[in-house]
Amino acid sequence: MAIVTVLLLLVLSIAPAAGQTTVPPGSEFNPRTPPTPTIPSAPEIVFPVQPPTAARPVQLFEFHPLLGLSEEYSDNFNRGVRNHEDNFRSMVSPGMNVRLDAGYLTGQATYVFSGLHDSSSDELGYFNAFAGQLSWEATPRLRLSASAGVTQNDEPGRADRLGLRLERRRFTAGNGSLSADWEIASPITASPYYRASYFNEDRGAETLTHIFGGNVATSIARINTVTLGYEYLTSETSNTHGAKDAFGVSGHQLSASLLRDLSERSTAGVSGNYAWRTQDARAPDAEINFTRWNGSVFANYAIPNTIAIRASVGVSQLSSDSFNGDPVVSTASSLSYWFGQAVATITVERGFSETFAEGQNQGVVKTTGASGSLVYPFTPSLGGHAGVSYHENEFTGIGGTPTPTSGNSSSTRTDKVLSAGVGVSYQILRWLGSSLDYTYSRTDSSDVDGHIIENNVRLSLNFAF
Repeated sequence: MAIVTVLLLLVLSIAPAAGQTTVPPGSEFNPRTPPTPTIPSAPEIVFPVQPPTAARPVQLFEFHPLLGLSEEYSDNFNRGVRNHEDNFRSMVSPGMNVRLDAGYLTGQATYVFSGLHDSSSDELGYFNAFAGQLSWEATPRLRLSASAGVTQNDEPGRADRLGLRLERRRFTAGNGSLSADWEIASPITASPYYRASYFNEDRGAETLTHIFGGNVATSIARINTVTLGYEYLTSETSNTHGAKDAFGVSGHQLSASLLRDLSERSTAGVSGNYAWRTQDARAPDAEINFTRWNGSVFANYAIPNTIAIRASVGVSQLSSDSFNGDPVVSTASSLSYWFGQAVATITVERGFSETFAEGQNQGVVKTTGASGSLVYPFTPSLGGHAGVSYHENEFTGIGGTPTPTSGNSSSTRTDKVLSAGVGVSYQILRWLGSSLDYTYSRTDSSDVDGHIIENNVRLSLNFAF
């Protein structure tokens, strides 16, 4: 089942390499986009060797061979509170980047295979990373898009963007989507979509999720846009923590937004959504019904390569058959500012994350977090970057339970995750680059007696032809 699902996601299309370059959120900013109803938690696909900077191909197909060599050191490879274990990871990563441009049909795909050796276990291993997208302008009024991505890794920070995993364990994560933008008749547009996600960990749980949905939008007096949306979700999680029985989550979601163009560069509006779900534990009297709703006001402002602001504030609430949760203040706000070629970004987010919708099922998580980053090119060949992020995650136990830590399995644990890093990169030749990165992480969990602290240093050479 796992192999078939991964192959299905690969066949869905070819997708842009997420994480292949450091791109600030304001660089492809759309001020007409309302805030997301939940906080995203999807796994991030990061390639160990960077493909060349994206540019329009000069021919129908463009092929770029890739090769990465790296040495990585961790002072707490087993992610323990005590008895830290050092590890040197040597990695060789050949790959390929392919770009397609047929005018009406464009796309790109990147695949990297990584062979590795860990000194702590004296064992060989391998990872895979793939991402790509395909876009077809079928008619002037109809555009079809497809995307897919697959990643294998054992770093907890790669399994999701919120820091929900504590232990180092190999996993495979995949995602795929099909979507369309169809102008039915001016000014009415329809955007149906299908999304799938898959997550499997060694000797652990497997989660497969399907989402079917669509949005219909129309403009009123040219400067006002009304959007209505609906989606249906079904998610199956099996072999949870060694159990033989599977359980599922399914349900519906309605959304609506009203947006007004204040100028060519700014918009403001209101949005809301309501979701009702059923958690089926495949056992008598074990069914749980829960709801989640959110309402917010938002404003967006952007000047290309100068400033990008996305601000929202609202209220969210999660309730189930057994309790009515208190409303919480929610936000998904960010600011990006360009200092010449340098870019500084600050992000603040608070709300609920439905983890079963995007990857590993850790249930519905209430998360509060902030992050900041700075990308600074000292010269055309020498660049530096720094970043810090913090998340406080409260596992509600609804929709799924968090992965046990050190034998514990509390369904309502709370984690505090801090991560910070700095790095420099130097382009030695047109086809040869190098980088040196340092990362510090600290996790405090109510399920762990102590702190999980790890220091990581990575030196790499990247060949991109």
